[in-house]
Amino acid sequence: MMFPRIGRKRQRLSGGSYRGPQQPPLTQHDRHIRRLVLIVSFAFLVVAITQRLSPSTDTEDYNIEGIIAQDTFIAEIGFKSEDLQKTREAREAAAAKVPDVFRVDETVIEEKVGLLQEAVDAILAERPAVEAAVREALAAAEPEQTPATVISRTARAYSEELVKRGEPFQSIGDAEALAVWLTPRLQTPPAAHAGTPATSEGTPKTPEPEKAPALLFTYSEHLATLARQGLLDVLEDGILKEGERGSEFSKDPERRILIIRGDYQEDEIPLTDAHTMENATEALKTRLAEIAQDSQTALQVPAGEAPVDLVKLQDAALAVASIYLADTLRFDSEETNVAREIARNHVEPVMKEVMPTEEIQRRGQRWSQQSRNDVKTYLDEKQRYDKQTANVLGALAGHMVLVGLLLFGLVKSLPLLVSKRQFALRDLNLVLLIMCATVGIGRVVQYFDDSGLLVPAAAGGILIAILTNTRVATLSSALIAILLSIQYDYSWRVLVVLSAMSFTGVLSIFMVRKRSDMGGASVKATFVGLLAVIGMALAQDALRTEGSVNALASVALNGLVCLFIVPGLLSPLERLFGITTDIQLLEYSDLNNHILSRLAMEVPATYAHSLMLGQLAEAAADAVGANGLLARVCAYYHDIGKIRRPEYFVENQTGANIHDELSPRLSARAIASHVTEGAEMARSLHLPKPLVDAIYEHHGTCLISFFYKEAVAQQKHGGVIEADFRYPGPRPRSRETAILMICDAVESGVRTLRNPNEERVREFIDRIISSRASDRQFDECDLTLRDLDTIAEVLAKRIASSQHKRIAYPEPEKEKEKQAKVANALPMPGGQEQ
Repeated sequence: MMFPRIGRKRQRLSGGSYRGPQQPPLTQHDRHIRRLVLIVSFAFLVVAITQRLSPSTDTEDYNIEGIIAQDTFIAEIGFKSEDLQKTREAREAAAAKVPDVFRVDETVIEEKVGLLQEAVDAILAERPAVEAAVREALAAAEPEQTPATVISRTARAYSEELVKRGEPFQSIGDAEALAVWLTPRLQTPPAAHAGTPATSEGTPKTPEPEKAPALLFTYSEHLATLARQGLLDVLEDGILKEGERGSEFSKDPERRILIIRGDYQEDEIPLTDAHTMENATEALKTRLAEIAQDSQTALQVPAGEAPVDLVKLQDAALAVASIYLADTLRFDSEETNVAREIARNHVEPVMKEVMPTEEIQRRGQRWSQQSRNDVKTYLDEKQRYDKQTANVLGALAGHMVLVGLLLFGLVKSLPLLVSKRQFALRDLNLVLLIMCATVGIGRVVQYFDDSGLLVPAAAGGILIAILTNTRVATLSSALIAILLSIQYDYSWRVLVVLSAMSFTGVLSIFMVRKRSDMGGASVKATFVGLLAVIGMALAQDALRTEGSVNALASVALNGLVCLFIVPGLLSPLERLFGITTDIQLLEYSDLNNHILSRLAMEVPATYAHSLMLGQLAEAAADAVGANGLLARVCAYYHDIGKIRRPEYFVENQTGANIHDELSPRLSARAIASHVTEGAEMARSLHLPKPLVDAIYEHHGTCLISFFYKEAVAQQKHGGVIEADFRYPGPRPRSRETAILMICDAVESGVRTLRNPNEERVREFIDRIISSRASDRQFDECDLTLRDLDTIAEVLAKRIASSQHKRIAYPEPEKEKEKQAKVANALPMPGGQEQ
């Protein structure tokens, strides 16, 4: 492992462990710039989130009475006014859903049940006479006649006489049904024992005289109960009068009615299900059948007797009870109107939006009910608005405190969130610019939409995430959402929705390798914003309201705007702040651009070295969490300075070595010049600053040891200045350029190894890293010992795999003989080879 080796060598050569990067403090000039930017941003944000001043409005100065308007009213502020027509329609629709109220008339029920009871009592009072007639008929009956036939015929004849007698029997009219009420059942006497019974003394007992069979009117009592209960149930259910339809307020054919029974019992049913006088008899018949079925066990007869005919009993009860059916439902118009008025009052007014500069009423035109209401609402809102803005000093003071706290937190947190402290001022300026721009857009949008959901706050968060990092973007998005919520009257909905959209956009843009990633982040932010609006609407049970629909439309439009803002502003912001993004790096990674094409044509060996170096640097950077794309692109351009004097570099030499004719110092200067010349070329080509820095830093301030040793050997008595043999630097200030330095030395130096297996390559890499570390080349970057060990491991595997050998295929015999013959031949001057 490399850790112990590096640790011991550092401890011995540098007098201590690795101290990490030393970040320079801000200069006085930078402090002045930061202070100026903060002051301007502070003032702008305070003014932007504070409501504007306007002259006081006195409603008494305007005449809104009469038929013709005396003034023209144009809205200076946006407000919402009640849409009278839509409100009226909505309230009437709610009132139409209220069912008509009907009450069951208890007086009618008592009267009809009482009349039924009188009729039943009259029928039951005839039972003794029927019994006498039946016994007389049984006594006079012929032997071939059965008792049941005699009883039935006698009861039928008696019933026919009753129908002719008068009320209530005449109203019944059905003698057959009445006969069922009055038909007794003949009770069968117990069977007699065989022989003559004996007394206790053993003497025969005198037989008792035979008793007459008993007649039981069991059906009469059952029919009385059945008729009474069935009639009572149907009357209490409610029966509508013929043609009764209630208030006819609702034209819905499936409308419902509310039936109130007594003081507490209510039942809401469709109007078509209510009993009417037309179907009341059928309802009574159904109810009698249900009661008879439930009480069937009470009518069990002894074995040997004929079973009970339940249908005949139900028809008999129906014939008597149906006479007393009557309408019992009474429409309660007062209760219905009260319920409908309550329903109307529960409907919120339907509001319409009046935009600033919109004309409400023109002078000389007739007042309408709507325009008069709009003007009244406008004057009230204007007066309230003026009262709010009258205390502008208090509002400004409060907003100054809030904005000051937010900016203070931003300034203190930003150095902890940026990747490099030297970029803190640049990132602060970027965040403040986007923050002020977003809040300024919010102020403009406020004139047209007071919901705040149209402000493209997510676009700002996505841009900051691309240009800086996710941590800075998350903090900035939260601060922007807070400022916008303050701007829109401390709206919690603005805070929730815009924060959700911004955070989603920021977390979706962690790595940008193609422009469609920006569109994907905007789409995801829009989707989450829509979900947030739907969630709040569901929580408030207002999903289908016009306000929720408008909010969803605003969020969708917001996402569409973000879709165009992010790619449109990214390039200008890159240039303005000198920030190089992955998208820009991908553009410079094109190997067909002008400078790389020159490198391939004029110095192909250096070009091949750069390509290989790019692969190694990217793999090593990705392994330690650095920007692999940046490392690869830096590798492509790090040696472009060799184009100007390629013959000074051994990989491009094809003949004599030019350094044989130069002094070591001049050779060292010529070698080191490719750094400064490459940086000059990069600037002339307007390459991004990270690429220019990589050209400067990929050799750091390393010693050009070959020529330094030659100079020392030539001047053994001293006089060699070591600084003349070092690269101009500076030392690597980022992990990517430090990795580039290591990979550059390793890729070029490993070619000198014989039989380079993975172990030898790893030892060589460890020596390179130890040499650079002891020379303090890594003191200004963020590489740790663990990172260096990881880099060495990745490079060893990559280089060892690229240095594989191929199989030597055997040559044909004839070719070998020919080569041997040629090798043994002696060349003759002027002659030809035979």
